[in-house]
Amino acid sequence: MTWKLIFPSSYQKREKTFLKKYPDIRERYYKTLLLLERDPHHTSLRLHGLQGKLAGLHSVSISLRYRITLE
Repeated sequence: MTWKLIFPSSYQKREKTFLKKYPDIRERYYKTLLLLERDPHHTSLRLHGLQGKLAGLHSVSISLRYRITLE
């Protein structure tokens, strides 16, 4: 089963800023998105629910330092 990622315009602005600031992570970022679309439960993504102010959202890892939050 393939999933479809939907990016609101506010996310697209943040993505552009993030990739401009951290160009070295670009390839890893796109690989993460492709893997997320193919198999969101893949172990390397480390998908998990968030708590506190971000309760109800989930997170996947780009690297140990960078993450993407999902709704």
